[in-house]
Amino acid sequence: MVLNHVCLRVENLDDAAALLQESFGLPEFLSPGGETFEGEKEYRVAWLDEHDLYLELSQYESEQQIGYDTGAGQPIGHLSEVGFFVPNMDSALSDLQTKGWQVQSAIQTSGARMMKLYSDRVPGLPVELIDLLDPDDPDFLSSESGRAGG
Repeated sequence: MVLNHVCLRVENLDDAAALLQESFGLPEFLSPGGETFEGEKEYRVAWLDEHDLYLELSQYESEQQIGYDTGAGQPIGHLSEVGFFVPNMDSALSDLQTKGWQVQSAIQTSGARMMKLYSDRVPGLPVELIDLLDPDDPDFLSSESGRAGG
């Protein structure tokens, strides 16, 4: 299997797309058109990996509820986070705080510094920043260090 896309259900498509583009430099979210699921108002996609992997934002006509129906007959829970590697945590936090992001929690492992952020501008869109202490170590979440979050 190959990961094709991740879809985030958001309350305000315009605000969510703008916030992700401004804060993290994601490419423009496009409206591809085509059919939508029942109750879905609109969706947009941003290509992340030369048209192989994309992030989809979806806005429905009704507000989200815990365990809402995805259209496939299975309920869905809450999004844990969208993770971004950053070269310098302090610099990234300084920049993002000017854009309205706030730190929700900090996670320290033996191989990385991680922060979970949220924004009141677009509720329900949690972000995790990861600053690797040794960028050449692919096992930054070793079993020895564990992870208290996620």
